[in-house]
Amino acid sequence: MYSPYKVIFDLNLDHIMKKITLTLLGLCVVAQVLTSCSSNKKEEDQTDSTTTTAVVTETAPTVIEQPSNAPASYKVTAMPDSAILGKDREALVKVSDINVVELVNAEGKSTGSELTIKLSITNKSTLDLKKFFTVEASNARLELDNKVSIPSSDSDGNSSPEPESTSEAIWKFTLPPSTKPAKLNFFMSGTRVSVNLASKS
Repeated sequence: MYSPYKVIFDLNLDHIMKKITLTLLGLCVVAQVLTSCSSNKKEEDQTDSTTTTAVVTETAPTVIEQPSNAPASYKVTAMPDSAILGKDREALVKVSDINVVELVNAEGKSTGSELTIKLSITNKSTLDLKKFFTVEASNARLELDNKVSIPSSDSDGNSSPEPESTSEAIWKFTLPPSTKPAKLNFFMSGTRVSVNLASKS
């Protein structure tokens, strides 16, 4: 038997079921969105943290401290770098290194500079001839850029090699303020040879 109340009840029940289904579906969507946002926030936090660490590591400065009281110095080259001395051309003098160090007083004012020259001296005579000589540092003269010549202030090593052998020597010259080396003159047994000096740029 047909009952209008049954139809109304069925319609209401169907409407209620649809509402419940939509509500549950909406809750599921909201929960999924919230979970996704939370996941994205964690990833962003991790990314930000990693990025910050990388930036700090990359921008950390490397400081190389230079001694503030280190004296200024420069190199000098000899042209030519060797000279032959002696009446029988028995002495070969080769310039291996020249260094100039600036000198200052306690107030930091320049008092000149010190030139140090390293030499190798070869005795070219044979063991049969047995010629001996000394290339004296005291006989050498350093000519400055103002045309003034100065003697050696100190020397070390051996300037008297045996026949067919080579010895090493170090000569020093003290230069007045505001002067540069220009030429080195060697003297031995009435012979003289000069080598030009130039500062390395």
